[in-house]
Amino acid sequence: MTVSVSFEEGNLVVIRGSGELKRDEVDQTKRQIYNYILANGPIYMLILIDEAFKSFEAFASWEDIEEDAVIQPNVKRLALVGDLRWRDQALLFLITAVASFQIEYFKPEQEEFARVWLLASAG
Repeated sequence: MTVSVSFEEGNLVVIRGSGELKRDEVDQTKRQIYNYILANGPIYMLILIDEAFKSFEAFASWEDIEEDAVIQPNVKRLALVGDLRWRDQALLFLITAVASFQIEYFKPEQEEFARVWLLASAG
């Protein structure tokens, strides 16, 4: 999987992913987010699932890493944008793993709406 992370105004963290998930890439991304939270405080997270994405199944057997203890309580809202075929798997994984914040799923053409939804509570 190719994973990229960017940090935008309003403590918005944007993760883009495509292809097949690889544990080391995801863990590296988590470490970047962890460092950002330490420097900037709580975040809003936008995950963009590319059309070339293959599966969430690899997440099923993954344990949290040490940084997750800081990341999870510091996410205020999380929006996923991607093909609806990934909706149930993504929500099931995230709800099981980190259900302490609001999560919404949006279709690919609704990225702008997802961004508005994420930051609506930032007020």
